[in-house]
Amino acid sequence: MIKIVPLLIFNIIWFILPPYIANMAPVIWGGGPPLDGGRLFFDGKRLLGKAKTIRGTFVGILAGTIVGLLQHIVYPFPSLGYALLRGFLLGAGAIGGDIAGSFIKRRFNIESGDAAPLLDQLDFMIGAIILMYPLGLPPLEIILMSILITPFVHLISNAVWYLAGKKEVWW
Repeated sequence: MIKIVPLLIFNIIWFILPPYIANMAPVIWGGGPPLDGGRLFFDGKRLLGKAKTIRGTFVGILAGTIVGLLQHIVYPFPSLGYALLRGFLLGAGAIGGDIAGSFIKRRFNIESGDAAPLLDQLDFMIGAIILMYPLGLPPLEIILMSILITPFVHLISNAVWYLAGKKEVWW
């Protein structure tokens, strides 16, 4: 039991690291023109909102890919190609999930930056899991634990970024 718990914690961190970093990267290095170009959906509302930017999207996916490469250097995967693809899929899935969450928020009249409990905390992780699926997922307990801890980790990290002046809201 003592050996199993540290291994489980390591595997959870190893799995969530690329999507977590991909999700955080746009907060630090994002900005610039909005991804939706200010366009409206047929319902007359913005597609995504001002916080989803072209640079943030690129930086997030790149960050996930780089984390995959760094993970390969620290604890090698079967191949470098696998590591890069894994990092890319987890990063792109995280960014895609976050973009989908933004789209859903606009449909429900939730403004950019306003809270949408659970959607704000889980959209990126669910997106990462979906995109990673074709490559193969870790055991179910790692996925479930990742989903369970993500809302708490997300709230804590957002509060830190808010206190550092990188976010306008603490959630």
